[in-house]
Amino acid sequence: MQKGLLIFIACVGLTQSLFGQRTVEIEGDKDDANRVGSSVLDDSTKQIYGPNTTRFTYEKNLRFNNPEWHNIDTSVFDFHKFQFIAKKNNTYQDLGNIGTAMKSIYPTSPEIIGARLGFDLYDVYYKGPQEIKIYDTKSPYSMFGIIWGGQGRSVTEAAYSRNIDERSNVSFEYRGLFIDKQIERKRRGDRNVLGTDYSFGGNYGTKDGKYFVLGNFTRNRHVVNEYGGVLLEEDSSFNAYFKDNRQANLTDTKTIELRTNYHVYQQYKFSDPIQVYHIYDRYKQFNDFNNASSKGVETNADYYKQVALDTLPVRDRTKIIYRQHEIGIKGDIGKTFYSFYYRGREVNLNHKFIKEDSLEYGTYYMENYLGAAFRFGNYASSYISTYAEYLPASENYKIGARIQNKWFFAEGRSSRYLPSYVQRAYLSRHDSWQNNFESTINTKLESGLNFNVGKLVLSPKVSYNLITDYIYFTKLDGLDSTQRPYQPAQASGDISIIKGELNLGMKLLRHLSIKSQIIYSEVAGSSAQSINLPRYFINGQIAYTNILYEGNLQLQLGVDFHQHSAYFADAYDPSIMQYYVQNRFEVPSFPVIDVFANIKINRGRAFLKFNNLNELFKGTGYFLTPEYPAQKTILDFGIDWALYD
Repeated sequence: MQKGLLIFIACVGLTQSLFGQRTVEIEGDKDDANRVGSSVLDDSTKQIYGPNTTRFTYEKNLRFNNPEWHNIDTSVFDFHKFQFIAKKNNTYQDLGNIGTAMKSIYPTSPEIIGARLGFDLYDVYYKGPQEIKIYDTKSPYSMFGIIWGGQGRSVTEAAYSRNIDERSNVSFEYRGLFIDKQIERKRRGDRNVLGTDYSFGGNYGTKDGKYFVLGNFTRNRHVVNEYGGVLLEEDSSFNAYFKDNRQANLTDTKTIELRTNYHVYQQYKFSDPIQVYHIYDRYKQFNDFNNASSKGVETNADYYKQVALDTLPVRDRTKIIYRQHEIGIKGDIGKTFYSFYYRGREVNLNHKFIKEDSLEYGTYYMENYLGAAFRFGNYASSYISTYAEYLPASENYKIGARIQNKWFFAEGRSSRYLPSYVQRAYLSRHDSWQNNFESTINTKLESGLNFNVGKLVLSPKVSYNLITDYIYFTKLDGLDSTQRPYQPAQASGDISIIKGELNLGMKLLRHLSIKSQIIYSEVAGSSAQSINLPRYFINGQIAYTNILYEGNLQLQLGVDFHQHSAYFADAYDPSIMQYYVQNRFEVPSFPVIDVFANIKINRGRAFLKFNNLNELFKGTGYFLTPEYPAQKTILDFGIDWALYD
């Protein structure tokens, strides 16, 4: 009933947005200038508020004295890219469905150099305090969006914000993922993923502008019914992965993640050169792996093989809670910004089945960080920035610098960070290990150019990444057939990654445009086998864009293209919620072609997207992850609209 009510409200709101308002031009509002509205309402009805009277920024802009404000995104361009893989320009892999475990194809460093839980495959679905928008609205702002994906894949989004007065604001954001199974789907509502993410908060500033405070609460609950990939029995051919009657490896198995965070940021300005700030967080995360029924445990026995802990039902859990305070001094001296800070972080880890006295490390302790940041020049055009953070107890650190102007950028960063808790020790129904790993060192140098000449935009860049003591999950050798082989390991040597990237944009004629991204990567070093990457990686788009009917209709019609060279992509193990390195299933090269149409009428946007057109002609699909078929040929439709009064 709630879903039906939401759809009804959505349809009413869209109708009003598309046909029930007449706008007047607001200075700078190019999208809405000179429009002729519907005659459904009296011509005297005018909307004086819009995207350019509603703006937002982020906490990092306040923290680093970079007051960069953004207007609400009402662009029609690439509105069809609602899948998380598409939003990441296909540089991530998942399990072939929206909301499933997701990781970057190219290795990255964690933001936290100290204690981490290590279950990070659902990070992309969690919106932390640094991603929450801080609004300044001249009128109440609300946004509703609904995506009806084919085969029972739907996403709903909503946001609301309003100023109490010119110095204070309250806001709310919500996103729901309601994603049906694509393998062995029994009925509508037979979920593969059910995710609920929301946040609410507010901010206040004094009249003299010296004091500012904001607070928010975020919560994300993500439930995935795992199926373990396609089961191959009699027919083990490649085509068997795409048959209509294909079967799943797992039954009655799910992973659950819950994250919550209470957050407060406040600052006081004595003068431009002397300002102080304070940040408080109380963060909780737990990850469960459940196989609740004895029937499911028996059915899945051949998949897991090893029984490390005789528990029925299977309910494995690892949880972390941390509370942290950060206090700092900052300021602007001319065009120079500086900041020094101390962060105290109280960490409390709980392994459901591991006793603390059996571990070689603490699970309840305090971490003390020291840090600094500097920026020289004008952030909007040309600047040099640098930062450093140090954790004395473990001698871990992160340090970096960046120089940028209109034509050129260069960046270097290095970090030494602790192994995550799940890499150090784990005990569950099916898995058991304890390790004494060294911290990993990750150093990256990157540089690029930006050319914008007429209708041509050209951005080449190159990077070099050196990783020492890299920790990864893999299949260990020397184990018998009853033992679970997928465990963490530490590389004994260095790993070097060289990447070259070219981004190209070009306008042809008046309304036709082409965009492309080409990446070449090479892995070398004595431990190069610890990371598998595609050598070539390509994204492309050709699109027709136009504004019609005296500015009342904007549209974008086009084709997206993606392909990478064949490589041994990381496989996935649901019981430990980790991807692992493998060399037995090579993911073939496959040209993925999507056709789309995006339109905008007044404040409403809509899209149609036909996914994976190429499967119709080839007869088989493609993979992002071994044994998990990726997005099949399917039609998606979505709308959103915004109200400003």
